[in-house]
Amino acid sequence: MNIGDEVVYSGDYGEILTGILTAVGSDKDSYDDIKLKDGVFMYKSKKLKKYVPFKEKSLNSVYIEITKGDTAGLANFDYILPNELIGTV
Repeated sequence: MNIGDEVVYSGDYGEILTGILTAVGSDKDSYDDIKLKDGVFMYKSKKLKKYVPFKEKSLNSVYIEITKGDTAGLANFDYILPNELIGTV
């Protein structure tokens, strides 16, 4: 799974939804450069000067932006946690 993929995820009420994964982010300031590569969340380590995978305990700070269109052609956004992702379409 990568940015730009169509994904399936669980909604607020347990419903199954689909959308395009458009961005990843974190609520921690120390993770300002994040990417998703083949399903692995990675951040730019200032110490190592390269992208390294998130530790399991730090994944709680990661969120995913999902874009879904509506009938008027306007984009709607959902922000979910990694554990709410079900898979790709």
